[in-house]
Amino acid sequence: MEDYLKVYTELEPVYTLLPDDRTFSRKAPRSKVLFMDRFPKAPRNSDYGKNEDEFYSKDHLYYDTEGFRGFSDYSIVGSDFSETGFAPLAVAIHIIYFDRDKTLRVRHFVSDSNDDINDPAGKFGEAVGKLAEWVEVNNPPHTVGLDMFLECNKMGRYPGLGTVKKYSIMHHLELMNKFLEGEI
Repeated sequence: MEDYLKVYTELEPVYTLLPDDRTFSRKAPRSKVLFMDRFPKAPRNSDYGKNEDEFYSKDHLYYDTEGFRGFSDYSIVGSDFSETGFAPLAVAIHIIYFDRDKTLRVRHFVSDSNDDINDPAGKFGEAVGKLAEWVEVNNPPHTVGLDMFLECNKMGRYPGLGTVKKYSIMHHLELMNKFLEGEI
């Protein structure tokens, strides 16, 4: 914190990304943005099936009253970075949504055939089928990312694991934009 204050004694940055830390936040300028990893990370994809629905965040509801100019997160990827990739035992799709109180929750849709790494396309089909059923029952706000998942389910298409993550992030960003624009 001391180094930060030395650098910015005369000049205030446009934005300062801060963790949820009161000590630092109290000394930071008015341009602070709350930046936290809210994704409930599990050791393995199959572990998400043990807790399919979890609290995600309320930052979007309180950031302004807590003195922040904005909020941000790591979406469904979390702050942990890994350069390695591997064939997973399970495919998990993570979808952020609002509950009745506008609290953000994350729903995990996990494949069932998780005994080996064979057939990732089939595993995706199992997970996206669960997502499509959930959408049918719960009718969340549609986004391009969510619609892409539903299209994959309808067409029986497997887009690849990287694209699965991309669709989830697209959904998250568009959902938050709709909230901030007052559409939700």
